[in-house]
Amino acid sequence: MAKRASMSDVARVAGVSLTTASRALSGAGRVSAETRAKVIETAERLQFQPDMIARSFVTGRSFIVGVLAEHAHGRFSMPLIVGATNYLGRENIAAVTLDAHGTPRILNDYLKRLRSRRIDGLLVVGDDPNRASLVLSEDFAVPVVFASSSATPETDYVVAPDNRGAGQAAAEHLIDIGRRHIAHVTAAVHDAAVDARVTGFTEAMAAAGLPIAMGGGPLYGSYLQRWGIDAAERIIASGEPVDAIFAANDEIAIGLFATFHRHGIRVPDDIAIVGYDNRLAGVMRPDHPLSTFDPELATVGERAAQRLLSVIAGAGEPGINYVQPRFVEGRSTVGPTLSPYDVL
Repeated sequence: MAKRASMSDVARVAGVSLTTASRALSGAGRVSAETRAKVIETAERLQFQPDMIARSFVTGRSFIVGVLAEHAHGRFSMPLIVGATNYLGRENIAAVTLDAHGTPRILNDYLKRLRSRRIDGLLVVGDDPNRASLVLSEDFAVPVVFASSSATPETDYVVAPDNRGAGQAAAEHLIDIGRRHIAHVTAAVHDAAVDARVTGFTEAMAAAGLPIAMGGGPLYGSYLQRWGIDAAERIIASGEPVDAIFAANDEIAIGLFATFHRHGIRVPDDIAIVGYDNRLAGVMRPDHPLSTFDPELATVGERAAQRLLSVIAGAGEPGINYVQPRFVEGRSTVGPTLSPYDVL
């Protein structure tokens, strides 16, 4: 069995002192960028694995962070947690992940438990942007970053999907493909994510000099497919010349498509549809029949973890960092014509 490389081996091969090698790998002390890069390259080549106990003793850090989820198995939380923990693992940071199941009492108990573990920082993963963010006592003296969670941008460090940008991009895509009578079928009023997407959509339509179809504003309902069915029936009954729809999520978009097909209205020939969340777009078919916007939640989690490590190191200012949505082009906006076998 090959001998495990030591810090001394790294220093010797890199041609630096043991102290310099230690500083270069820990990020502590003054080391030139060239020397640091050389030491890191040598450590990787020798497959050097640092002794975390010794590293903790030298730096005063535990190299452990807490990941506190309001609902770890929520549809938005899971990809956030995966993105965050994968990044932390690559950085040799251990993550203690706890699920509060949406219960405030459990949240408080977990905070006490995490403090006893001497964590270097805390990542709070939210599953509902409308729920008030976790309020931490002033004596919770470690850096905290919120991932896709409602927080106070003036004082908190937050990383979140750019919902406003998604609404704007959806309108611009539909305008770019030649649609001019565009409706927005969205979810509940006073939903923070919904409000942000409505704002972006409305701004893009105004910038293009186009009124929003179906009364000049969004059609509010729920996130359910049933609402997509009802909204489509309302649009058909109105007699308005709607030729495109931005749906608040993919479930609504599927409900819209099913109803239009039943009435002989072709997608995208007669009405183009774009969704949001990318949860259902490629479920039935690998060729993505539904155009949609992916909020890139795994990237949100990764960047939140990255930001947490930066804050732990003393860098950065409070505020929100937004992650741009990724457009997934499907046949529901660019064709060819969809059939029920493509989507339902």
